[in-house]
Amino acid sequence: MDNKISMMDTLTIRTAAPFKNLFPIRENILNEIAADMKQNGYDYAHPVIIWAGHKVTVVDGHTRLAAALKIGLTKIPITLKDFESEEEALKYAIKSQSNRRNLTDSELYTCIHELDKRNPKGGNENTEASHEASGKTAQKTADLLGISRAKVERLRTVNDHATDKTKAAIAAGKMTINKAYNQTMRDRRKEKQEQEDSENTRTPAEIKAERINVMVTVISAKIRTQFEREVQEFPELRYTLEERTHLTNEISSAVNRLIAEMIPLETENNDDGDK
Repeated sequence: MDNKISMMDTLTIRTAAPFKNLFPIRENILNEIAADMKQNGYDYAHPVIIWAGHKVTVVDGHTRLAAALKIGLTKIPITLKDFESEEEALKYAIKSQSNRRNLTDSELYTCIHELDKRNPKGGNENTEASHEASGKTAQKTADLLGISRAKVERLRTVNDHATDKTKAAIAAGKMTINKAYNQTMRDRRKEKQEQEDSENTRTPAEIKAERINVMVTVISAKIRTQFEREVQEFPELRYTLEERTHLTNEISSAVNRLIAEMIPLETENNDDGDK
């Protein structure tokens, strides 16, 4: 689809996650744009970018749309663009913003969080291949955001390992990337030391209980992420109680099969007994 500008009713334009949450609208900038728009009219050089065929969802231009609504404009210029996937549209929105200005640390953190939900980082195994794959995705993300690869890797460390308190602080703009990274590394070192200190005193049953809790937490987080994406992509779908029960049973059955295939079963070992 070409990039022709057309007019669209402001009230029919839809905003939705993840795009509307990437770059929170700043009140001072909104007021400046609204005042200029009221005096000089809408600048057609900067139309709102709409995802063509995707429920007229705004990909880029949330502040301009908000300014138009604030001063009562009923129609604004928009450009329809085709995107093959939500990830492609997300990258377009991020690139558009990073080309205009330097992103704040909180905005960078949000971008990394959203991108890594949709783009695998190369796996978590401690292998040369996984490190190389992760490094390549870090460089691509760095190029997209206009920052260094080292900063991307620090943001990923925060996103993957920081406490909820640290994540909330950086997302709210109350903590810098470097401070959040340093705090996360201190927390990880402390946790590792405490784990090593208690390792010799724990029984196999205690270790198993801990591993079960860890697996439940990690798997639950992955399921939550998948459900969040499902709701974002298909907000119009509603499920009956019977359908939700069926989904629950199917997931439970799939997990049971995986556990049976991959988790070793404790068995009696008589190799050391009398022969």
